[in-house]
Amino acid sequence: MIDLVLEGTAAEPEVYGEARPTAEGESKTGTSSASEASPSATGTIWRGQSPGSQQPYAQQPYSQQPPTQQPYGSQQPYGGSPLAPTGPEALNYGQSTVPPAPRVAQLPAPGQVEPPGGIPPAVGYGGALPPMAPGAQPGFAPGFAPGVVPGVQPLPGQPFPGAGFPNQPPPVFPGNEPYVVVDIDAEETQTGRLMIGAGVNSNAGLVGNIVIDEQNFDLFRLPTSWDDIRNGTAFRGAGQRFRLEAAPGTQLQRYTATFQEPYLFDTRIGLSTSASYYTRYFYDWAEGRVGGRVGLGYQFAFAPDLSVNAGFRGESVDVFEPRVSAPAINEMLGTNSVYGFSGGIIHDTRDSPFLPTQGHLLTFEFEQVIGTFVYPRGILEARQYFLLNERPDGSGRHVLSVGSVLGMSGPDTPAYDNFFAGGYNTLRGFVFRGASPRENGAIVGGPFEWLNTVEYLFPITADDSLRGVVFTDFGTVESNVSIENMRVAPGFGLRITIPAMGPAPIALDFAVPVAYAPYDSQQLFSFFVGFAR
Repeated sequence: MIDLVLEGTAAEPEVYGEARPTAEGESKTGTSSASEASPSATGTIWRGQSPGSQQPYAQQPYSQQPPTQQPYGSQQPYGGSPLAPTGPEALNYGQSTVPPAPRVAQLPAPGQVEPPGGIPPAVGYGGALPPMAPGAQPGFAPGFAPGVVPGVQPLPGQPFPGAGFPNQPPPVFPGNEPYVVVDIDAEETQTGRLMIGAGVNSNAGLVGNIVIDEQNFDLFRLPTSWDDIRNGTAFRGAGQRFRLEAAPGTQLQRYTATFQEPYLFDTRIGLSTSASYYTRYFYDWAEGRVGGRVGLGYQFAFAPDLSVNAGFRGESVDVFEPRVSAPAINEMLGTNSVYGFSGGIIHDTRDSPFLPTQGHLLTFEFEQVIGTFVYPRGILEARQYFLLNERPDGSGRHVLSVGSVLGMSGPDTPAYDNFFAGGYNTLRGFVFRGASPRENGAIVGGPFEWLNTVEYLFPITADDSLRGVVFTDFGTVESNVSIENMRVAPGFGLRITIPAMGPAPIALDFAVPVAYAPYDSQQLFSFFVGFAR
């Protein structure tokens, strides 16, 4: 687009197809009389003349210029052979060109002075192109480089028509290779779940489970109408996770609410918060906890399996209903405040968190606790899984796994935060917490633990729904940093996978302690059965 400065005597516009009335002393061509001053003398700027030019337009006579540009629709495509439309609603990619804008004749405005010789017929009405300045190229504005049209931008994916544009976009499909245009219709999958289940194990008895889990939660997308709640658009869409869980049971009750933001402020930092209410009836006392946690985690881009975390927990721990009187129990009776500041590092390459067959897990966590009791606490865990053999299709895996957990806590650690051993997830062959230090007959645990396991898993059925394991658990929990009562319990078991009951397999284990403390409580059979739908 070129801005024109128009000056001169007023003149009535001529309407093509009709005769323009002339004023006295004016010819049919609309020029002024010979007695008037010439435009060059008065410095008049003519229609079509650049405002910065001092040469009158009359010094550039009109001439017929042969068209040098191809019609816009006749250009050859950049490459490829577009397909014909496949239906009445499909796009015709062979005719998806934009027609050129029509040329509009510019009529003299009131007060405009026309150049000597009159106005040539407009281009759109059979006339020739307007004259060009010396050295100009057809189709370009004076003062602008070829390929640049001032004030005009091409449509996305469409070049300027005609030749002489050096910066044309490269062809999308090089050569004359055929191509296929694919239209993809996508819809969002279901991200929310309601699960109702139950489980029973040798550690906590019978436990129910009701879970509401949304993995595409949006904390700030509030509902604006009842339709937002009915069609599921409220509180959804930001990729956050929200989980409500209720687990009532015979010996354990747990109620939690968890919120997770995996990319806080569009960074690789994750935020997690939770609030919980917990009640557990142990053999020697009952314990209730109310509190919350907040944590930040960071997953490294150069090592996706490596992450670090920092967190804070605040809890109110209530200890009640002691079975016996013991110094470790008496000092923690009542309500205790716990404020813990923690930091940790995790390197996890396992292929599955429930039944891993290869990879490793390395974790270290340190926490400093203040409140009613002040003590540090550190736990180091390492597990390695070796894939020994498998079928060509990846099933029937034979896995050897080794694991070790080393934990230490300060000497002022209360019994409710001590370490304990015994049960299906620590030392099989012993009752829950049955391989732990005692005080006046009460199991009070200790501030030092070292627990290990070696296990070999192999398939029994062709579909891997039934597997067998042989294992040896060994380790100890002590009242101080020493090893006085090492426990060893070899055994065997079964792993039953039923997809309809959830991802975690049913675990049935038999173990016989061969080394133990005289006060330990033994249990040959331990199990875990879970069901969730």
